[in-house]
Amino acid sequence: MEYTEAVDIVSELFRINQWASNEYGEKYAILDNDIEIRVFQSARDKMVIQGMFGEPIQSLSAANANEIRFRYLLQANFIRIVQYDDVLSVDKNTNRLTTTRHISLLETSTGKVLDAVESFIQNVDFWDMALKRKQSFAIMSPLLRFAIK
Repeated sequence: MEYTEAVDIVSELFRINQWASNEYGEKYAILDNDIEIRVFQSARDKMVIQGMFGEPIQSLSAANANEIRFRYLLQANFIRIVQYDDVLSVDKNTNRLTTTRHISLLETSTGKVLDAVESFIQNVDFWDMALKRKQSFAIMSPLLRFAIK
């Protein structure tokens, strides 16, 4: 599968009509003024998709609510990393939480890319809701509205 075909799948699932580009050649779109989705090609046969969410982490050493939430998320990530291909981290430019997934495009079907992106959407949604400390995950979040037709 070609990179442009994979980007088209992401665009359709998130209902993104037009992507913006940054100085690094990454395509990005902001959903609901809160969650930023980025895609870029890391190698000829790999696409990277990232979801950035939450307020910037002010300081990892300061005793504040951001640090407490961040520590909680890292502990939860350690448990979830066994089941999911996403990596939770902090974006070095914005200090916002980011989850990243690498999707192989070599010998990959449209269905496999679609499944990977749908799983990614659910994972970003989980982390965004966990960061906001929602009590119930049963309520449909703003992110999932983009993926459901």
